Amino acid sequence: MGDQNCCKCGRYLPSGNLRYVVHIRVFADFDGVLSIPEGDIEGELERILQEVEFRDPKDLEREVYEEIGLLLCKLCRDRFVREATGEGESEGNGMMIH
Repeated sequence: MGDQNCCKCGRYLPSGNLRYVVHIRVFADFDGVLSIPEGDIEGELERILQEVEFRDPKDLEREVYEEIGLLLCKLCRDRFVREATGEGESEGNGMMIH
């Protein structure tokens, strides 16, 4: 893989040394319920279509699905796991996975 740097802190990670790969998939959840707008449904649909018409397609796509890859040093990996899991917090574990 060669020499690289930690994506979080920039620490130099020479070949052969400990490093961690984090692969994150973030995607929209659908609970099967579609809320029906009150009033003019056609007007609401037109408003939504106008709103997305001028948005960057990549931004719209990222709101639905995004993959992120990180290369981390040991310290940043430990911090990442602590923050992602809520480890050390007084209430619950901070995670909710379907």
